[in-house]
Amino acid sequence: MTDNARIRFLVLFSISPEKMAEVGDLVAGQLSRRFGGATVLHSSDSATLTGFWADDGQAFKSAYEGEIHKEPVISLMLSVLPEDEEEAYSQIKATLAQAAKRFALDCRHVHVETLRASARHFDLQAEL
Repeated sequence: MTDNARIRFLVLFSISPEKMAEVGDLVAGQLSRRFGGATVLHSSDSATLTGFWADDGQAFKSAYEGEIHKEPVISLMLSVLPEDEEEAYSQIKATLAQAAKRFALDCRHVHVETLRASARHFDLQAEL
């Protein structure tokens, strides 16, 4: 394959900080086995990812009246070949459902964005 086109998924969901490492390891590990790699970003008291959500944030409004919640967030980035987009989305959903059951996660809504991207790689050691 010579094309560097990719579909990048950005997955965000709230999770208690004490479960982030094990959930991230499970989800990223399983997705990496199929798609070659995934990146997990997570928040805890010493990290940087914090989500802010309005109670009515799922509605498409010009202004939101719901209470604003501040929550620790875990994020997953996964880049796949365009032909693997639907399979990747299905795998993300299935793997998160498995993690929710296994670790008794209390999150409900998962935010998933897909972006068209191009990927480039180089060997840093070869550049030295």
